[in-house]
Amino acid sequence: MLLPFYTSLLVRTAAWVVVLQKEGLVNDALVWLGLLHAPVQLVFNRIGVYIAMVHILLPYMVLPIFSVMKNISPDYVRAAASLGANPTVAFARVYFPLTLPGVGAGSLLVFILAIGYYITPALLGGPQDQMISYFVAYFTNITIDWGMAAALGSVLLAATLLLYAVYTRLVGIDRMRLG
Repeated sequence: MLLPFYTSLLVRTAAWVVVLQKEGLVNDALVWLGLLHAPVQLVFNRIGVYIAMVHILLPYMVLPIFSVMKNISPDYVRAAASLGANPTVAFARVYFPLTLPGVGAGSLLVFILAIGYYITPALLGGPQDQMISYFVAYFTNITIDWGMAAALGSVLLAATLLLYAVYTRLVGIDRMRLG
């Protein structure tokens, strides 16, 4: 999970352009396996943006969940089992609810990073696949419309603050204590 942090975002995005192109490894493998008859366009569209963003943002989701899961005592699940819960019920009613602060923190972190994404959608996406940050840069650098850029930046800030308020309300710091 930490391996993607050792390379730059631009290098990882450029690698996805190479891997997902029509003559790339993914298309060659899908045609060789017989899943496709001809290569398909996986880059410069929304599919490429999704694949690359999941690859780049996945560690930011997994690491908070892992840190919360690591701190959950196995005694809770054992206690549920000793009270008659089968493993599925013990997981669903005891273990999973205790992981929600990590899920919430990972979701918040990924949302904040994704809402301001610029380079990956700009390199892998088409004109319809750009994020708000692209338009902030467009209105700042190309059209020199500072008012529109500030309005879009304010939308980014408001969305982030709103999600943070929801996160704090649902799985805030007071709900993270186990004991």
